[in-house]
Amino acid sequence: MADVSVVMPVGRIDAFLPAQLEALGGQSYGKNFELVLSLNSNNLEHEQALRNLLKDHSTLAATVVDSSDIRSASHARNVGAEKASGSVLLFCDGDDIADRFWIERMVEALEYYDAVGGFLDEELLAVPGQEHWRPPATPQALPQFLGHDYLVSANMGVKRLPFEAVGGFDVGLTRGEDIAFSWALLDHGVQLGYCGEAIMYYRHRRGIRSMMHQHYLYGIGFSQILARRGLPGEQESNDGLGALRPNGQSVDRMTAAYFLRRASIATGRVVGLVSERAQRPEG
Repeated sequence: MADVSVVMPVGRIDAFLPAQLEALGGQSYGKNFELVLSLNSNNLEHEQALRNLLKDHSTLAATVVDSSDIRSASHARNVGAEKASGSVLLFCDGDDIADRFWIERMVEALEYYDAVGGFLDEELLAVPGQEHWRPPATPQALPQFLGHDYLVSANMGVKRLPFEAVGGFDVGLTRGEDIAFSWALLDHGVQLGYCGEAIMYYRHRRGIRSMMHQHYLYGIGFSQILARRGLPGEQESNDGLGALRPNGQSVDRMTAAYFLRRASIATGRVVGLVSERAQRPEG
């Protein structure tokens, strides 16, 4: 058994995954850790491809677990955490690349906090021409939504007890499950920490169309979170027009793509709010 478990959801096996496995196999962390690959696909070819890939990374103590019953990255993370043996859970994604000191720095930070977010480096794997499309994912601090901190699931560490206490990630959200999870931790009295030295090299999707679709789904998720649980510390949810107030993030250069991204989020938030209000029981 390992004290530290790295949990990674895996869907299809793409060309990016080997680099992440290579990075995790070269960690500076001096103690044993396990890698739990939560396979969110019932395609037998995907499972075989993943197992074949692991043969090239035999130094990793890796376990493949099946999370294909519900198609959801949140579900995959929850299943991975359930099957993991560690008292410390670290989360990352297969299309990013962990810095050599990532695990070591996260574990150090978790000596002081029960939940920690690291720094997402958006330069190493940047798509040329997309540098000014969006605000920084981690602006030398934890990101915020409507003034409240949250951890990003692509670079997150949390102790098992608080993870289980809040029930893990909400599978019912379209997007934004890391925000909902973080706010559940805050409501549970858990202080969220930030470790700028725990670096994950972050990969954005390529192209305007992909970016717009992704942020449209983010917008739906934002409205779902506000309508179902509200802000941290609030006793009631918010499915009124107040749920549409802007987040207030800024960028250093406003491009056409920046405005398209904002419009995509706004559209998603309206669609999400209308859907949530339509599902609200009458009376």
